[in-house]
This record gives sequence, structure tokens and C-alpha cells, in this order.
Amino acid sequence: MSSNKNAYEIRADILSQAQGLLHSKFDKEMSVWEQTRTRDPNSGKIIDPVDQPEFPTSEMILAEAEKLYSFVDQK
Repeated sequence: MSSNKNAYEIRADILSQAQGLLHSKFDKEMSVWEQTRTRDPNSGKIIDPVDQPEFPTSEMILAEAEKLYSFVDQK
């Protein structure tokens, strides 16, 4: 038996999905970025920290959630 979710529950789920999607994307991009950087041979620290992926901000998460919610809101 399935229960119907109210609008607040749907929006909270979509917000969580948007956050998960952006965090997964960030993790993947960060992993690739770290693997392609030049490192100091002695310390192993990254020498050229340019073009590092940006951690998802609240604004980015809300924008992604809006995109996802627009699909749910369509009639």
C-alpha cells in the first residue's frame, strides 16, 4: 500500500535528490581533477591547484531542485 505525499514532503524529497545529484557530480569531478594534477614528488601535495571543481552551494542546489520540481509540477 502506498501513501500519497503532501507537497512539503515532495519538495523535501526533491531537494534531497538535487543535493545528492550535485554532491555525486562534485565527487566524480573532484576525483578526476585530483588524479590529473601535478604533485610534488616529496610531499605528494598538488602543485597546480587551478580549475578545482566548486563544491555545490545552496544556490546551486536550489536551482537544481527547481529544475527537478518543474517536472513534477507539469500537468
